[in-house]
Amino acid sequence: MTVRAAWLQPTGQTREDTRLTLAALLTPSGQSAAETPLRSRAGIVPGGFVLTGNLPMQCTIGTGRAIVQGNDTAQGAYLVAATAPETFTFTDGDPQYDRIDLIELAVVDDAYDRTGTTEAVIRVIKGEASASPVTPPSGPGSTLPLYTVRVLKGTSAGTGGIAWTDGAVTTQHWPVVALGGILPTSGFKGAYTGQYRDAASLLQRWDGETWVSYPKTIGGIAPSGTVTTGSYPGQYRDNAGVLQRWDGTGWQYVEGRATVLFSASQTVQQTVSPNVWTPVTLQSVDVDDSTGWNGTTTYTAPRAGWYRISGHVIWSGDSANGMRGARILVNGVGVNRCTWLTPAGGGAIAVGGQGLIKLTTGSTVQLAAYQTHTAAVKTLGGSGYSCNLNAEWIKA
Repeated sequence: MTVRAAWLQPTGQTREDTRLTLAALLTPSGQSAAETPLRSRAGIVPGGFVLTGNLPMQCTIGTGRAIVQGNDTAQGAYLVAATAPETFTFTDGDPQYDRIDLIELAVVDDAYDRTGTTEAVIRVIKGEASASPVTPPSGPGSTLPLYTVRVLKGTSAGTGGIAWTDGAVTTQHWPVVALGGILPTSGFKGAYTGQYRDAASLLQRWDGETWVSYPKTIGGIAPSGTVTTGSYPGQYRDNAGVLQRWDGTGWQYVEGRATVLFSASQTVQQTVSPNVWTPVTLQSVDVDDSTGWNGTTTYTAPRAGWYRISGHVIWSGDSANGMRGARILVNGVGVNRCTWLTPAGGGAIAVGGQGLIKLTTGSTVQLAAYQTHTAAVKTLGGSGYSCNLNAEWIKA
């Protein structure tokens, strides 16, 4: 018969009937279209079959439950449970080369394997010692790898044994849950649209072609760092505490929110040589919402858009000769409409102003000072005076 049912006929139900029908409760394999209808995802029910190294050359595999898919699709999936820990002793290492041993869970079914044996077993497959050791092939039956153990050359109980907690053991098994369960793993294709997984603490849904991070539903605001590309115009996300909206091609900051403020002031006098635009060093940060200030002369714009940039330089009265100036530099280049010059006076003077400047993400902004006296002139920082650079994001 090609259609089978569990517990339907009064007699005659086979073990194969039972395995194939109970597989309706298991997650499909899903790694290819041909596998999905009848093959189940093999694996370990989370928390089982834990390896513990309890002696130099001996380990214990703990209890657990597992699904082992038969090699032949018609076999169905075997539901396995280890109800007591099992202990394994490894042979000493080769004198010359390392080797890799394999610990695997196997279901040997004589009806399919023709081995003369029918049993479920945890076993160790000893690898070949080699200059470039590899994992040995599995033994007979339908198998699920649990661990590989690297046995270094010369390893024995007398030399300290296998480094159970220091890199010798590599986990080879993967988790499995019942149909509809959320798999605590990544690195595999989904089996059906609507399947869920927990990938590094991030909930994802299989949409038929790829894993999509959540939330994706209409009106859902995605947590910070979970969504890189929007799913529909009007979707919102939290970008490090700032609300953004997907416009169909990119994330835009929500108007009326997310004003970014920056202000830094000078507290120590600075000497400025004549006839060269010199970036002003500002020692005191008044406010920096985006931590864009480098601590000396440069502010980096955290987002694209229009900014109101203000800056002024306070000049000392070292000399009444020449001109005194201030300028906003963007990416090291002076902005013409944000350049201010005035004649020197008999005392301290302030030179500066403000302007609207469109910046891109990562643009750098500096305040520069300029003077034309024949000798160096100082700015004033502290003692009631402060050079200042400030910026405010207005809109995208």
